[in-house]
Amino acid sequence: MTRRATAQDVADLAGVSRSAVSLVLNGRADGNISRVKQEAVRDAALQLHYTPNAVALSLRSKRTETIGVLTWPDHRQMPLALLGAVYRAASSAGYLLMMVDAQERPWQVDALLDRRVDGFMVVAPELADFAVPEPVSNVPTVMVNCFDPSLGASSLVPDEVGAGASAAQRLIESGHRELGVVAGREGLASERRVQGVERAAQGAGLARPVVVRAGHSIDDGYRAARELLESDQVPSALVCTHERLALGVLLAASDVGLSVPEDLSLVSLDDGENLAARLVPSVDLVERPDPVIATHALELLVDQLRHGGHSAVRRLTFVCPVRRGASVAPPRLRALNAG
Repeated sequence: MTRRATAQDVADLAGVSRSAVSLVLNGRADGNISRVKQEAVRDAALQLHYTPNAVALSLRSKRTETIGVLTWPDHRQMPLALLGAVYRAASSAGYLLMMVDAQERPWQVDALLDRRVDGFMVVAPELADFAVPEPVSNVPTVMVNCFDPSLGASSLVPDEVGAGASAAQRLIESGHRELGVVAGREGLASERRVQGVERAAQGAGLARPVVVRAGHSIDDGYRAARELLESDQVPSALVCTHERLALGVLLAASDVGLSVPEDLSLVSLDDGENLAARLVPSVDLVERPDPVIATHALELLVDQLRHGGHSAVRRLTFVCPVRRGASVAPPRLRALNAG
């Protein structure tokens, strides 16, 4: 087993004292150590793959450089895409994450406090309100994809109403006048996405879209789409509130002899599974800005840590961008093909 490099090893290779290494790597060398020797210390540390001892650093700074993550699974699984975005943002900033299931194992929150985590991030699998646990309320905390109704902590969420409106607007701008929605049966995000579609349709002077409620699986999307596509008034375009429903719609359209986008246009809202781009045709998508939200959440938490947790509570909402695919076409193409 290779021995881990020490500060003395760095000092020996750079030809300086051990105290000089400490000054350089702790950012206190200017005015004390020459530029040449500072560069020599950094080069030696890089060459030896030296990293300071985390325990020693925490004793000096009274910070552990760790963040507790409170999350929980929804009807499917843990929010892997969102947690991945949080992990990458934290790692880039030099923080270690410690995750617990706040619903199934709430006692583990106390275990994180015992380990003196610097702060907490609450990461919800689906948009939700969530009361910050009382033991956490005195520690810097930021909420991702959820919010505390009592304003117990700052929150960062995607604009789900705006996302639904953007999906509908993509279809309206292509000339569609009869819209349908295949929507998840439960969940605050699904409800807000439907609200957005209805708001955009109303703003364009269109009839209220037909909404068919489904579950969360591909089969649910298939059954809901068959119901719509075999009805007396078939919409020329559909919005799906998440990607698995969109896949079900594509299968149903094929089974009833409709082609996407020639006979039926389709826009899906992102569900973090990266399915839409892999479908044929690739589905126009309104994306969740998870990496942007995760990065801003970490910056907000770090700012709290630097100011002793006294930053003002904020509610931030992030725009969901549209990623164009090949599933939207003007409805006139449908008429031409039908002829």
